[in-house]
Amino acid sequence: MKQTFLVHCVYCLIMSATMTGCVSATVTAVNLGFSSNFIGEWLYSWSIAFPIGFAVLLILSPLFKRLVNALFHPSRTR
Repeated sequence: MKQTFLVHCVYCLIMSATMTGCVSATVTAVNLGFSSNFIGEWLYSWSIAFPIGFAVLLILSPLFKRLVNALFHPSRTR
């Protein structure tokens, strides 16, 4: 059980860091362009988005996994 929870947490950490990093970089670039303060503004935006994305993913990813399994394997739903 502890191993499974740890794997889930690491997955959520990697996934949320990647997704929030890409989205915040894209939105920062669209709003500011690649100016001299791009990195600072992007890291500021990412520092706000990452904890929120991590918490949401940690809570909702098991639900989404069950939903996808129910859609693709209706006979194996729990």
